[in-house]
Amino acid sequence: MKRARFALALSSASVLAAGAIVATDAFAVSTERFVLDDAESLAAGELVRTAVHSDGRVTTGAELRRIALPEDIPLVYATARAADGTIYLGTGNEGKIYRLRGETLELFAETGQLLVSSLALGAGGDVYAGTLPEGRIYRVGADGQPSEIARPDGVEHVWDLAWDGSRNVLFAATGPEGQVFAIDRQGNASLWWDSPASHVMSLALDSDGTLYAGTSDQAVVARLTGPGRAEIVHDFPGNEITALAVRDGVLAVGANEFPDPPRIASTHAKSRSASAGRAPRPQPGKGRVWRVSQDGRAEQLFAQDEGHITSLNVLADGTIYAGTGKDGHVIRIHADRTWSRWIDVDERQVLDIAMEGDAPYFVTGDGAAVYRVVAGRPANAIWESKVLDARFPARWGQLVWRAEGALRLETRSGNSETPDETWSAWSNALSAPGPVRSPQARFLQVRARFDAAPDATLRAVTVYFLPQNQRPVVTDVRLEGHNKAATKRMREERQAHVPEASHQYKLSWSVDNPDDDRLRYRLSYRREDQTVWRDMLRPGQELTEDEYSWDTESIPDGWYVVRVEASDERDNPDALTLRDTRDGEPIRIDNHAPRVEALRFAQNRLTGRAVDALGPIARLELAVDGGDWTPIFPTDDLFDTAREEFSVDLSSLDAGLHIVAVRATDAGGNVGSQEAQIRR
Repeated sequence: MKRARFALALSSASVLAAGAIVATDAFAVSTERFVLDDAESLAAGELVRTAVHSDGRVTTGAELRRIALPEDIPLVYATARAADGTIYLGTGNEGKIYRLRGETLELFAETGQLLVSSLALGAGGDVYAGTLPEGRIYRVGADGQPSEIARPDGVEHVWDLAWDGSRNVLFAATGPEGQVFAIDRQGNASLWWDSPASHVMSLALDSDGTLYAGTSDQAVVARLTGPGRAEIVHDFPGNEITALAVRDGVLAVGANEFPDPPRIASTHAKSRSASAGRAPRPQPGKGRVWRVSQDGRAEQLFAQDEGHITSLNVLADGTIYAGTGKDGHVIRIHADRTWSRWIDVDERQVLDIAMEGDAPYFVTGDGAAVYRVVAGRPANAIWESKVLDARFPARWGQLVWRAEGALRLETRSGNSETPDETWSAWSNALSAPGPVRSPQARFLQVRARFDAAPDATLRAVTVYFLPQNQRPVVTDVRLEGHNKAATKRMREERQAHVPEASHQYKLSWSVDNPDDDRLRYRLSYRREDQTVWRDMLRPGQELTEDEYSWDTESIPDGWYVVRVEASDERDNPDALTLRDTRDGEPIRIDNHAPRVEALRFAQNRLTGRAVDALGPIARLELAVDGGDWTPIFPTDDLFDTAREEFSVDLSSLDAGLHIVAVRATDAGGNVGSQEAQIRR
């Protein structure tokens, strides 16, 4: 989504072309707009039987039929489909296997484990089930009675199963030792590959018998050519190969990068009452779909940074379907690398997917369900935008869109970030661009209905709005290099920081500008003991920077207060302009030098005084016969008043005539001096 600010002069032509009502000049500069015109912005909302394509189009998507599992089943983790269309469903968190025939769902088998994490169909219709957290593998016959056939040593997780009919062998991908086992029909398990990774997460068996394996904590895909023989196909970015699919030598790879190591359910760390719906997979990470061709070339086809890839399926025409683990999406990726966010369901995870044949389906977690994909265009398809945030209460303008076909667009608005009962109802639909019909508010949503034209295409949506003007607030006024606390600092730091004399005072200030309007500043000042404010700037001078050098040469010494006014008049008409003022701390203006008076030499001591109109005196120095200046102190040792007496012992001088000079510096850095001829 683009959130644009524009001037009427730059955009009036496009607004008029869309049939919009043109805003008045008074509001033109501050008018803003939401623009949704690419795949990222259009896909950020909710899709109800609609699809968003990588070239920035919204069309109708897939018609779905949902079959829910019992409420106590949190997820369907693995599936297997028989030749007659029967679907077997491996679930958590009681390790049950369900059977779906047509629309009839029934409990098929109970393993007694936490999760059925993998399923495969073997010879004679046997169903093989891999489980966790005890690493048991079961064979389930037609009667639904499970029998444990293997429990390889050291195995806690059976992540994937693949039945190789040519060898009459069941391959099992396991953890936490990162091993692949081959299990014959008698249940004898032999180690097929001992990988360097912690987990082998996925298997894919090609039609020619080639077996591929993907690992976790190292995102590596290997080709297993025999017992103990493996060739690395590719080392992918990320840290887990969660899903693999292969067809005719072309391999689809789901490579993920998780921020933390996967939190794997283990025998000791997970009780049966825990939620298997979240335990087996890590928190959402970054997901990538790759294609590896027969010649070994690896190409990235799809990427998302918010959500990992959970499952893959490759069709004969090269189309790849990918399930995601964060927002319940099915992504369709074409051979030419274009893609669509094809399906969006309410459940968070799409955990297994099978789109080949005439009865495609996928299954979900965080709400266990089977979704069948129904042929034909869907009815009542709706695209709904994300919640659009104007940042402040806004007056809505035109709703404009580009499309082919008849669409009806509606809006709703509210002042909470998440739509709830306080939001307005969906407005009456617009069949052509026109004014938004929702009340003023901070947040807005737009939705498009495809029911009148299922073959329509939506390409872009623009909403114009005028946010409520926000007052700029002056939060701080500063004086650089001069400060009323300077006297205290100099006393504490033994005169180390007496400023150089200057009648240029650098002022600066900070402003909280919530809506980023262009600001104009006005400066004024008054004596601390007066009430009349005087302009600091020249007549007609326009100040837009947040600093100013104030020439105080003609201003009498004294304490002054500076006021800063911030105004957003540059971006708003008079009636909408907002202003704020802030007074700084009193500052001292001192442009006149102190005087050194009453120099007198008697009894080997030089006495006198330094006097300043404003004070305090900050430094006294003595030089004899043109020598270096050396510091001297007042009689009370404190530089804290505008009049300081001093008395200096000069008994160490040689006898004879001498020229002595005393120099005084005030807190403003002004210097005055006096000299005298004395006889020692």
